[in-house]
Amino acid sequence: MTRRVKSAARRAPNRLGTVEALPSGRYRAFYRRDGRKFTAPRTFATHGEADAWLAAEFADRARGVWRDPDAGRVTLADYAADWLAARPDLAPRTRDLYRRNLDRWILPRVGMQAGSRGVELGTMYVADLTPATVRAWRAGVYADARASASRQLAREHERGEHPARVWARSKGMPVAAVGRISPAVMKAWREAGEPQPARKPLATVVPLESAGETTTAQAYRVLRAILSTAVTDALLTANPCQIRGAGQVAHKERPTATPAEVAQIAAHMPPQYAAAVTLAAWSGLRFGELFALARRHIDLATGAVRVERALEAVPGQPIRFGKTKTAGSRRTVRLPAFVVAQLAEHMAERVPGDPDALLFATAEGGPVSNATLSRHYRAARKVVGREDLRWHDLRHTGATLAYRAGASVPDVQKRLGRTTMRAAQIYAHAGDDSDAVLARNLDLLYAEASTSVPRLKAV
Repeated sequence: MTRRVKSAARRAPNRLGTVEALPSGRYRAFYRRDGRKFTAPRTFATHGEADAWLAAEFADRARGVWRDPDAGRVTLADYAADWLAARPDLAPRTRDLYRRNLDRWILPRVGMQAGSRGVELGTMYVADLTPATVRAWRAGVYADARASASRQLAREHERGEHPARVWARSKGMPVAAVGRISPAVMKAWREAGEPQPARKPLATVVPLESAGETTTAQAYRVLRAILSTAVTDALLTANPCQIRGAGQVAHKERPTATPAEVAQIAAHMPPQYAAAVTLAAWSGLRFGELFALARRHIDLATGAVRVERALEAVPGQPIRFGKTKTAGSRRTVRLPAFVVAQLAEHMAERVPGDPDALLFATAEGGPVSNATLSRHYRAARKVVGREDLRWHDLRHTGATLAYRAGASVPDVQKRLGRTTMRAAQIYAHAGDDSDAVLARNLDLLYAEASTSVPRLKAV
């Protein structure tokens, strides 16, 4: 009889569940629902605390906010793999970008700089991810990305350009921008004592303080997207990616080229790609859009270019044609007459008569890779002294020139193939010289008024 009373005292069931006294003096709480047993994740100091946990569980179920404690007991690596596999809507390049971010920055251990143990999200359960964990991970990604970017920039800066080429250019001697330096130039350089160009300090060439920011923001956006789905799947009650602005980077204003610089860069490109520079700068087409153009997309009579597709270049895979970036990117862009004239000459000399023949192609007639074009473009821009100007900046040049020609923000939005005005507005101020025009008009007004108003005599 005594043993039964003692046992009853140790286990006290109620309508919410059961509170059990442990030999240690603490209390354990659990309840059963739908054939499953749910036990509190910890023990309690008092019977009242155990009862409170049971009451909270009951209330959460009643409000519809209860979360299965077994949910989220899947590693981030496994969940991310399933998440990516369940996204057939992703463009090939986007899928590749997500995969590379997962493999390089999100799943492996990061942040082991200066002896730190780092953070390895891939082995953690989704349910165990917290804002503090995400903050530590982001700090580790930034430290590693910054160190990696700094090393790469230092290697590129140290490699630089052959001093003989720099010297010959400074002397006005004809020298190719890339490739083999002629024996005559090399001989003259050696006879001059092999002068070395003054190399600017690395910190003045590239702002190292910004190195790693874009990589970190990009990785954070991917992680946030994955964990947002985990919230939808009820693996998390809230997304632990809660760092304000962590997915954004405050980029400096992108550089643009003047019409004269565009012409100079085009002149130093291989003949088969010269018109591509002109077209990129005066149309605002993206790289993938421009190099997916075929003869059938160009109407020389009306000066119209139809953007219907884009190149898809995924590392390790052949280049292929795919959809444009957005539905709004399918558009018709009108060209200035002088650009049409250059295209007409280019097409007559270098594009076969087949309607599907690419406007700009390799010697075999296939799509031009970004790497191939970039090699020639870097050499051409260096000759012009615009080493800061990336190919994508020609697109921004096109937007700026459109504004200066009198286009409105909606006009430029449509021309660039953007679904929102945000990107179109970025360079609106660069092409907005309305205040300068106003100042000149005020000056003219003053000049006209001053001729009819007598001057005051000096006292």
